[in-house]
Amino acid sequence: MTSPTIVAGVRQFLVAHPPFSMMDRDDVEFVATRLELVYFKPGETIIAPQDGAPAVCWIVKQGVVEGQRAGRGETPGPRSITQLAPGEIFPVGALAAERPVSSVYTATGDVFCWRLVKADFDELLGRSPVFLDFSKRRLAAMIDLSRAAAHASYAAQATQWRSMQAPLGSLLRRAPVTATPRTTLREVFERMESEHIGSVVIVRAASPGDPSGPGADSDGPVDPAPTQAATEVAGIFTRQDVLGRVVLAQRPLDTPIGEVMTSPVVTLDADDSIADAMLLMAQKVIRHIPVIRDGRLAGVVTERDLFVLQRRSIRQIGDSVRNADSVPALREAAADIREWSQSLVAQGVAPGFATSLISRLNDQVTTRLITLVARRRSIDLDGLCWLALGSEGREEQTIATDQDNGLLIADDNPAPIDTLLAFAREVNDGLDACGYPLCQGGVMAGNPRWCLTASRWDALFTDWIDRGDPASLLNANIFFDFRPLIGDEVLAIALRERVTGLAAANRRFLKQMSDNALRNGPPDSWNAGLIGSLFGNERGQVDLKLNGTAPFVDAARLLALAHGVAATGTAERLNHLARREHLDADEARGWIESFQFLQGLRLRVQQRPGVARSALPNRIDATELSDLDRRILKEAFRQARRLQQRLALDFPG
Repeated sequence: MTSPTIVAGVRQFLVAHPPFSMMDRDDVEFVATRLELVYFKPGETIIAPQDGAPAVCWIVKQGVVEGQRAGRGETPGPRSITQLAPGEIFPVGALAAERPVSSVYTATGDVFCWRLVKADFDELLGRSPVFLDFSKRRLAAMIDLSRAAAHASYAAQATQWRSMQAPLGSLLRRAPVTATPRTTLREVFERMESEHIGSVVIVRAASPGDPSGPGADSDGPVDPAPTQAATEVAGIFTRQDVLGRVVLAQRPLDTPIGEVMTSPVVTLDADDSIADAMLLMAQKVIRHIPVIRDGRLAGVVTERDLFVLQRRSIRQIGDSVRNADSVPALREAAADIREWSQSLVAQGVAPGFATSLISRLNDQVTTRLITLVARRRSIDLDGLCWLALGSEGREEQTIATDQDNGLLIADDNPAPIDTLLAFAREVNDGLDACGYPLCQGGVMAGNPRWCLTASRWDALFTDWIDRGDPASLLNANIFFDFRPLIGDEVLAIALRERVTGLAAANRRFLKQMSDNALRNGPPDSWNAGLIGSLFGNERGQVDLKLNGTAPFVDAARLLALAHGVAATGTAERLNHLARREHLDADEARGWIESFQFLQGLRLRVQQRPGVARSALPNRIDATELSDLDRRILKEAFRQARRLQQRLALDFPG
């Protein structure tokens, strides 16, 4: 192409679509001047596996290109796996790997495509890092663009957030201020005042008596940059400890700090992420975390370092939950969690982190309520374990979430079952009052069916695995994701080990679970109305849970059971399977990225006014999505199909 007018038109088209929208102008110009427009009539094949390694890269200009791959098993004929809309590029993977395509690409109706020869494609890979990155990780690159767009939309109204994946070490701006266990309160207070700090880390020497470190006979604060020997963190003392542990306890100022410090102390490594610190603060309800680098204390990160939220900080929410003494107080804290969650979503925070944090904050509400009810009813929690089930068990709760829970009772617990049922029902009703609706299916600890002794839970799981009928499979989808929330965790751990072993050894049950999982998935055909909605030609509704995240959740659960993986989270399960080489790492990464994108879409839908409380909190009209998000949604559905193909191959009839 040499006509300036034509080149300008091509350039204008390209920059409206990723990855060209993110590429340097010169690189876009390079592409625009080398494209050749080609017409394909309806049904004409553009490229097929028998053509060998492709010599051309195609960019759809007008119309729809359909990719079909031969089916297997019960569907041996051609099966549509994807459809490409204007702006999409193919076959990128085959071109880069110099291998034949795996699908037959044909024109659906009249199609115009731009043709870029392989030599120019290869040159573009070498000159444009953006295009190279897109070619290597197409889905992840598009998701990054989508998240950046959501974040940019919010940034006009609020302070930009730090990257959740940045290492904690990047936040450290000063050496830690430390003391030894025998340092007096007076010395610690003077140091905190002079340094304008909110905490002091208490350390002891790795080798007692080491003159280079703060040994047990040291009587003052150590150097702010401790030696290698002085890196064992013994405790921490913060300004929040002064009132309760010193003033009200009437401790004299010559008291050794070791008598009032908090110990043991949770720490993180400098290479751990900001997201890890935020989750730990949410889980433990703390404000300060010592950071270790190469075995040495490197510094302390605080809540103020991590959070820049408008109204309530995560610590304030945690404090309100911890100090709540009634259901109304917990209801207010739960409302703050939902508001705070919406702020996370609006800022474009990674969906996996957002759902984990929402789940952990909701955990705090539940455990506080259980503690209050147990105290009032004189229930001993040592002989019980409250189980979180479903999305709560997977730590994948979104803004719109109901209850799924059960009660696991030690076989030797002397408490009458009626007493424990009344306790569980009060907790369920309290959670409902806090905004976590009662489960419509009755999967709650207050239901006698799910308030059972350890031996009865064991027998129940064994029966489900042995029978494998529809009801058993439905229960498996909910109950196999259990995790302990409060009480005797050993009861749940023992049950998990038993259940995982039984399921892995029963291939018939796994096959039945696979068949059940394959009954639910993305829309059966891109041509049955959905293709129009995805590309803006007509209105269409998509259930992001039923047709989106559920196939990934079901497949990850099944594969985890089959290979003895005890993890409960979907992404966590897929990562474990990839690390154990049960899954290809690249495929697992694509499935995780697709699942998290769909989770992110669910969160974005639910943050709209009134949606989280509606009857259809996961339903979205595809025409409301941007062109980029529609493309990613289509790719995510394709990845779900590929994962279901994996199930069909692993568990044949």
